[in-house]
Amino acid sequence: MSAWYVPALLAALCMAGHYLMLRAAAGRVGDALGALCLEGTAAVGILVFLLLRPGTETPPSAQGVLWACAAGLCISGVATLTFMALRIGGPVTATGPIVFAGGIAIAALFAPLLFGEVFTARRALGVGLGLAALFVLATERS
Repeated sequence: MSAWYVPALLAALCMAGHYLMLRAAAGRVGDALGALCLEGTAAVGILVFLLLRPGTETPPSAQGVLWACAAGLCISGVATLTFMALRIGGPVTATGPIVFAGGIAIAALFAPLLFGEVFTARRALGVGLGLAALFVLATERS
């Protein structure tokens, strides 16, 4: 098993907790305030991580900081719009996968164009199966 699998699987567990707790909060707090609470708490958690692991960070470049800030703006949109989708009735079993896996599928399609990553037949199959699964989850009738 590659070393990156462990943090990736732990991140998946954190993502599951994120969606379940976000669903519990949706409708009990406004979309923007909920997103602000989510992101503010995330910033504190990241600060604690930095303080507990001094000297493990890559030296920053101006370009790296700008891209990280742009990614943060995207995440603020994700948080606010996910709160909205859940508040207006989206089930977490469909909303979470659509947001998360949908973003992954879109990124997988654009990464070869933007970063020169290889787009193999296997990767295309994975994206196609993922999109099919999203369709099945999104169109489920209760």
